[in-house]
Formats: sequence, structure tokens, C-alpha cells
Amino acid sequence: MPFREKIAWLSAGGILVAFGPYFALVAMRQPTTALGPATAAGFLAVIATLVAVMTVASILVALTNLRDAQQPSDERDRAIARRALAFAYPVLLTALFAALATLFLGASLPVLTNAVLGAIVLGELTRCGVEILGYRARG
Repeated sequence: MPFREKIAWLSAGGILVAFGPYFALVAMRQPTTALGPATAAGFLAVIATLVAVMTVASILVALTNLRDAQQPSDERDRAIARRALAFAYPVLLTALFAALATLFLGASLPVLTNAVLGAIVLGELTRCGVEILGYRARG
């Protein structure tokens, strides 16, 4: 498995590990009032978790295959990355417009904020998924 594919798997897994519990908690709490310190603390915990998981996992993956990790990206890697961004960008925009549409449905600021965050997470998961599929399809 190429190094960049491993990083894409780690990114997708890290995002799911960090944001899965956050969005589950938000869905259970359904905050409709102003975003408070508890929400900010939860969000900071998510970011810290994501950074920690990605840093440690990336270092471990790089150390297990140092030669592959040090290689610059080749044309195949760049093509896969371009294709992933080309798929993820429309997903991100569509999800952002859907998040903004919640305003017309009477959503509160916390709902809008979490919907926008969800759109960003969905876009990034799409990018990771398309990268993984790109590496899998090309062997």
C-alpha cells in the first residue's frame, strides 16, 4: 500500500474518530441556544484529538516505511489528489448550501454552525475516500 494511501486512510479514520463522537453528542444535545464554553471546549477537544491521532499515526506509518515516505509525489499521486479535490469540492459546496438553507428553515446559530462544520467534514471525508479509491483502482 503506497504511503499516501496510508495517509488518506489515517486521515479518514482520524476524522471519524474525532468528529464522530462530537456530532453524536451534538445530535443528542441538539443545542439551540447560543454556543457556550462547553461547546467550545468540546470543539477544541475534537481538534486536539484529531491533531494527536494524525501526528502519532503519521509518524508511525512513516517510520515503518521510511523510504516510501521520503519519496516526492509522482504524477500518479498528483493525478489522484486532483481527482479527489475535483470530487470533494462540489460535495463541500452542496453541503454548505444545504447548511445555509437551514437558516430559511428557522435554524438557530448553533445548528447552522454545526451544519457548516459537518459540510467541511463531509468534504474532507469525500476527498480522503476518493484518494483511497484512486489508489485501490490503480493497484
